[in-house]
Amino acid sequence: MSEKILVKDLQKLDPGSELVHLFELEYVKGEFIYFHEGLDDDLSEIQFRDYNNGLADGTIRTYFALPVKFKGVEIKNDGAIARPELMLGNAQTVFSNAIGTIDYQKLLGLKIIRRTTLKKYLHGESAATNPPTEYPRAVYTMDRIKQRNKSSVLIECVAPFDLETIKLPARNILPDRCPFIYQGAGEHKSVHEKAQSGCTWHLEGKHKTISSTTADGTEYTVYVNIDDEYVVPSTTSFTTYSSGTVTVNTYYKTTSSVTKYAANGTRSTATVNNYWQARKTTSSPGTPSDTNINFRRVRIYTTYSHGTEYFAYSDDRHNDYVLFTDNVATSHTNGKTLLWKVKTANKSVAPDYLSNFWVKGDGCSKRLDGCKMRFGFQPINSGTASSTGKADPNTEAVLPFGGFPAAKSFS
Repeated sequence: MSEKILVKDLQKLDPGSELVHLFELEYVKGEFIYFHEGLDDDLSEIQFRDYNNGLADGTIRTYFALPVKFKGVEIKNDGAIARPELMLGNAQTVFSNAIGTIDYQKLLGLKIIRRTTLKKYLHGESAATNPPTEYPRAVYTMDRIKQRNKSSVLIECVAPFDLETIKLPARNILPDRCPFIYQGAGEHKSVHEKAQSGCTWHLEGKHKTISSTTADGTEYTVYVNIDDEYVVPSTTSFTTYSSGTVTVNTYYKTTSSVTKYAANGTRSTATVNNYWQARKTTSSPGTPSDTNINFRRVRIYTTYSHGTEYFAYSDDRHNDYVLFTDNVATSHTNGKTLLWKVKTANKSVAPDYLSNFWVKGDGCSKRLDGCKMRFGFQPINSGTASSTGKADPNTEAVLPFGGFPAAKSFS
């Protein structure tokens, strides 16, 4: 019905409004950024309702302006299927900030959707409708990076039914890396999205331990960073260690000097704590270090506080970690408490997926160790929800690891 309205408009000498192209780019499976070509000199944001299968009350999305060209879109009944090209400007600034990476290879295999309407049908305009009035959407898959430089990136796209792009076998056999999308089959995902991944790790790190025979029924909160290190509350008790006996699963700390960066851009030499957990009880453990098998390094987090300054360091593994509860009603993480890590020193800048100052603190290394640390979590105090974990995970835990470790034995 909405297409018929638009056809009637365009058959008029003056349709009364200019044509608008809106783009929805999938940067992580199931997660999109929304942008448009720019309508006015001020490059203001515009809003439009979700497609929602033609039904009313689709979510109102905000589209930001981005230099973009989408050429080669055509429909024909013979010959090769069109392969349009998407050129994005400001590739290393606006666009890379929006998707949180400059590794554009991660976009390949994901969707780019172009929606077309008239300006007067945008949300907030005089003729806005619910459901939205628009032409049929053009849905493509980003297939390869054709060209990139400091100012732009050119991506070749294909139709979803272009059989030339089907990869067989559908999964590569990787011995030491997991191809699953991290948390891609978590509780926050739809049934369709869960079918695309095998990683069931909870978005907020919630986990119930299961041994070979029983589950203790308690829900624990477990955070593991991309270096396969547990991240524990700053209220955890740490003993300053210099020498002597250490006790298994007990926490210790040492100090070292690094360069600290403040929010105002100044830097200074700072003494920082290094946090450790003993892996066994021994009277001669040696000096705690990343290469000492008697210790496992851990990190600490605090709860985010607006107005507090958060620092970055020359060794970014020391950067501050915080817990932050999203309260933006339109966000897909609204009401969720997530772990974040400082990317750039800042003050009074709340964590956000599109922020230049923060990155997700709970990240997957794609290694078997990362899977074991999560799904093999063993609480020090079983039955206490706030308990931190033992230094070494449970080796009996079933792991949803997508790699094939045994393939190392074959050439």
